[in-house]
Amino acid sequence: MARNKKKSSTKAGGDSEAASDASKTKASNTPGRPTSFFDTDAAISSLFAQLPSLSRIMSVVMLIFGIVTVGILFYRVMAVFFVPLFMAAALVVIFHPVFEWLVKRFGNRPRTAAVATTLLILLMVLMPILALLSVAATQFTAMVSQADFNDLTDAVDRARNQFGLSLEHPEQFRRLDQLADSLDSPETSKQALAEIAESKELLTYLQADVAGPITAEAKADFAQERLNEFAAAVTASEENLESKTLQSLVDDKDLFHRQGVVASASIRAWMHSKLGGSFRSQLRLLANPSESEFASLLRRSRESLQPRFVKLTSATGTILLKSGIGLVILIISAYFFLVDGPAMIRTLMRLSPLDDNYERRLLLEFDKTSRAVVLASIASAVAQGLLAAIAFYFCGLQSIVLLFLITCLMALIPFLGAASVWIPCAIYVGAVDQRWGVAAFLAIYGALVVSSIDNVIKAYVLQGHSQIHPLLALLSVLGGIQVFGPIGILVGPMVVVFLQTLLEILNHELGTGSAVDTETDNAPV
Repeated sequence: MARNKKKSSTKAGGDSEAASDASKTKASNTPGRPTSFFDTDAAISSLFAQLPSLSRIMSVVMLIFGIVTVGILFYRVMAVFFVPLFMAAALVVIFHPVFEWLVKRFGNRPRTAAVATTLLILLMVLMPILALLSVAATQFTAMVSQADFNDLTDAVDRARNQFGLSLEHPEQFRRLDQLADSLDSPETSKQALAEIAESKELLTYLQADVAGPITAEAKADFAQERLNEFAAAVTASEENLESKTLQSLVDDKDLFHRQGVVASASIRAWMHSKLGGSFRSQLRLLANPSESEFASLLRRSRESLQPRFVKLTSATGTILLKSGIGLVILIISAYFFLVDGPAMIRTLMRLSPLDDNYERRLLLEFDKTSRAVVLASIASAVAQGLLAAIAFYFCGLQSIVLLFLITCLMALIPFLGAASVWIPCAIYVGAVDQRWGVAAFLAIYGALVVSSIDNVIKAYVLQGHSQIHPLLALLSVLGGIQVFGPIGILVGPMVVVFLQTLLEILNHELGTGSAVDTETDNAPV
């Protein structure tokens, strides 16, 4: 594949080899000279003489083994610094025009220009990110510490009332729902009679005290009749128990089961009619837990999150140390990439067995993808976060910096975007705060301004460059996050682009390789 790199050596030895081959061909094709056994033996000896020796083969094998072993060790050593090195390379690609301008301004002194560019990266990118993260962490901690059970209960009550999910006497409705579950399979006759009596009492009370459609009254009467029939059958079976045969007992059990199923179904039919349908009735029951259940839910959530917060708090020192080391590596790498980047690239191209044209294409794809994925995506995410934060501020929401960072992060994920933040905020403002006008404004502003700016910025930055398919972009982002962590939002799409480029190179090599080889062999020396 490395035709350009091997071209000079091929030309150097081409004349002598061609002359030798021509003389051999001429000698072998001389008329009147038959091929003898000695000529064949000489040809075989010449063929074996051209093969490398066993010692050379073993030397090459051991060299390859050593390269693979050292390469694995090198990867394990450098994998820890993958994130800062990748971020440094991406930032250098983005700020390289600034570096070139500073080189001219400083009188062709690249080291001074590299120092100035690195300081610009530190002041314009890294320091603002660190400041925003610290403020967001402070706001999140304050929000968690100030959370009050009564405030949450009031917010849930307001949301239930707004969506029409409030329910009178939820405890009685839940109890009747439990009785309907157990009526179709009672363990004893005494238990069945007790559950029937309680069901009738609750049914009468709820039908009289809870407002509902007129059709619910007829279904309540029907359910009462089915319960009475069930109670009469159980009572009659108990009175004649001594005279029953085994077969009659089995028949009574089947009859009880059928009547229990009918009674249970009639109760549920009344509940569905009373509460607005089967789905809405179940939704209203779920939306109205008891105070003890709600407190238990909050307690379990707190108990589930507390170990994670404790673990995170205990690891704060380690996280800060690793972050500090990574920041130092990023700054140093950015400086040396700016100063020695071209020399590093030339060295890699010289050592790589790939064709120079393919290497240039990969470098071009890295430059283009870095600008497309990093610059376009991050610029769009920051713009959406700023526009959304302005709306959140005027809508009276708290923790603006935290919401800004969450919006920026979600804007980097395809198909979700900033809408996954401003839509819940609009619902919260309308359902909980009862400010539906403000919620409508936030929804319209988010749809027309926040989410639309993404198309404008990416179209301007990309300027017609090819983009990844949306489905492949989503999968690459999610897979990148799972493999590389948060930085996978940027690494995932770049890996996909590199794979696509390598496959195109392979396809070109397999499709036109023989033709290119022929042209190279026939080229004038």
